Parts: sequence; C-alpha cells; structure tokens
Amino acid sequence: MFRHCLFVLTGVVISAALIGCKADQPTGTRLSLGDVPGDDALTVAREVMSKHFDLKPTEPGAMTIVALPKIVDAKAQRILGGKSPVRQVATLRLQAQSGYVVANCLVRLQRQGSATYEQFGASGNYSSIPNDTPSQQTAATTPEQNEAWETRGRDTALEREIIEELYRAMHPDKQS
Repeated sequence: MFRHCLFVLTGVVISAALIGCKADQPTGTRLSLGDVPGDDALTVAREVMSKHFDLKPTEPGAMTIVALPKIVDAKAQRILGGKSPVRQVATLRLQAQSGYVVANCLVRLQRQGSATYEQFGASGNYSSIPNDTPSQQTAATTPEQNEAWETRGRDTALEREIIEELYRAMHPDKQS
C-alpha cells in the first residue's frame, strides 16, 4: 500500500511540474542593455521597433512594446500548393534586473489557417444538404473575425536585428 501511495504521489508531483513548464512557449532573443535608465531604453526601443512595425499604443508605465501584425511574403504550403498569408507578430519587453535593463524581443510567424480549415470541410456536417443557418456558418461575422492564425515559428534573424539595433542606439560610443 505504501509503495502504491508513493507511486501515485510521484506521478502527481511530476504532472504538476510538467503543467507548470512552458517549454513550448518561445521566449525570444534576450540581450542586456547594461546600466541604462529604463525610461530612455523604452523611448529608444519604441523608435527601433517603429522602423520595423506599426506599433500599438503603450500603456503608461508598461515596459512592453507590442507591434500590430504585419503581412510578409512566404513560401507556398506543401499540402495545398497555394499561398496563404503569413504575418509577423512582435513584442519587445524591457525588464530591470539587478540595476541593468534586459531587452527580450519575440517575433512570431503566423500562417492564416481558415482557408485550409474550410477546404478540408471541418464543419462536421456530412450530409450534402446544408442544415446550418447562415448565423451558424460565417455569414453572421466579418471576414476579419473568421480569420484563424496559427503560429508556425519565429523570425530569429529579425529578433537579433532589432535587439542589436537597440543596443547600438543605447551605446553609440561602442560602435566599431
């Protein structure tokens, strides 16, 4: 009985540890900007990000810059052979750690998936007679509401470019 309880307890502890892990969540590219004022770093970071993306308004006191999604060119899909739109979604977070400011940039690549979803008929209605009302389908919503974007990876090259550009802007005296 004791061995059984120990086995169950071990399973519960391992499950709790795995649930708490966010290994599937990419953290982005990080770089310490050094001992710089946080407000200055935020101002420069907004300037750098605005060269690459249109930005959402930043809330007062927030140290996170969020970009509006930006459509980019991408390769055709292998399954369907056609091109579906791809967009970049970017965030740049600044954190004060032990007197230093650390910048963390994450640029996710997302592919539009609603066309694939509709083409493979994921409605679940196997009859040839349409039994759904327009409001149960896509007619009651706007095309923008019907878009389904799936994260397909990261643009690590752009993350590094933004972080390095931010570092150079914060330390112009260290240019080589």
